[in-house]
Amino acid sequence: MDFEALYEQHAGWMYRLAFAILRQPQDAEDAVQEAFLTVARKPGFYGALTGGPLKAALTVITRSRALNILRKRREIADSELTDRNLPGDQVSFTFGLSWEEAVASLPSSVREMVLLHFADGFTAAEIADLLDVKQETVRKTLYRARKQIRRHLEEGD
Repeated sequence: MDFEALYEQHAGWMYRLAFAILRQPQDAEDAVQEAFLTVARKPGFYGALTGGPLKAALTVITRSRALNILRKRREIADSELTDRNLPGDQVSFTFGLSWEEAVASLPSSVREMVLLHFADGFTAAEIADLLDVKQETVRKTLYRARKQIRRHLEEGD
């Protein structure tokens, strides 16, 4: 499959995925473009995968790019509030953490595992195969991520 065919086949659902996270058309388009640039920079990446593994890999990449954009958007909003010298309590009240923001705050390797497991329903064994890591590593990472997300959500209340 050539790159153009890859784009034609997957761009639509990748855009919908990015838009579901970002809720802004231009940002969703940027996330899809960044995802395809990531794939283009890795020759042979899409040739090595077919079917389910390719879609799973594109899902991880697209979500990762969308969450990076979401994080940048939050950082800009936070810096604008800081520039106005609002008290810290007012800032945290205004920007209570949602699940997506808590996940976006995770390191990218952890975030990928969390999204594959909780959003896409992959098992620890499937994630281990997809990401080429030990199954026990996936289980421990998901356990720690759940605790970290819980802390972020509690801090946001």
